[in-house]
Amino acid sequence: MTLLASLRDEWTALEAELDLWAEAGRVASFWWRDDDATDVTPPLERLLRLKDSTRTPLTLAVIPGLATEALASRLDGSPGLTVVQHGFAHRNHAPAGEKKCEFPASRPLQQRIDDLRAGEKSLGTLFPRRLRVLVPPWNRIADMAGDLATMGFIALSGFGLRRHPFAAPGLIQLNTHIDPVDWRGGDVTSGCRTALKQAVLCLQRQRGDVALQQPLGLLTHHLRHDDTGWDFIAAFVELIGRHPGAEWTGLERALKIGLPPRP
Repeated sequence: MTLLASLRDEWTALEAELDLWAEAGRVASFWWRDDDATDVTPPLERLLRLKDSTRTPLTLAVIPGLATEALASRLDGSPGLTVVQHGFAHRNHAPAGEKKCEFPASRPLQQRIDDLRAGEKSLGTLFPRRLRVLVPPWNRIADMAGDLATMGFIALSGFGLRRHPFAAPGLIQLNTHIDPVDWRGGDVTSGCRTALKQAVLCLQRQRGDVALQQPLGLLTHHLRHDDTGWDFIAAFVELIGRHPGAEWTGLERALKIGLPPRP
């Protein structure tokens, strides 16, 4: 039995939930973020082919301290693609025994700010049209939201349903929610099943609570997926793209969804 067939119940549950959105005259918005880009690789080319063949907007989180000019050249002019900043060098600076984090509170604040500024400068040179959105490695960052806003970032992107559209005054919180990678066990089927269940749960919670309105983010890691994982991603992207109760949206529009009206 193939992976997609083994998840028949989970696919059915997702379609049924989207059917409820469509019946209510609502459309659930989704956005797609892929992490850890540094260079032109076969997995990156596969990611770009999927983006292009499905005409799905893609946000690519690039590690500025490792990004190459070849990557910048390859992505230049790629339709439907937005580049954002993925930390600085994707290095773990957390103390032993703590969860991985490039910007833990244990690091002096000025060091963290200097790294982010260096990363922003490097990324701006390679990708002048990038958006100033920070994706912290491992989706973790210490209490720096206010500093990010002061530095000129417009948004912070982590993982999980946000409780408020702003991480700090002037800094939008735009998260991802659906991750098919099983980071602990490495089981592809388990990771994809969890991703589908998470998608349904997030949709249900949004449908029942207007205050939780936000675009749901698909999180992929092109360097980590095997053929089976890619099959799942392609099927998920296709389902959202064709269902009347769902839509894909680019990053610029995603940043505006769920924000309170301006006074």
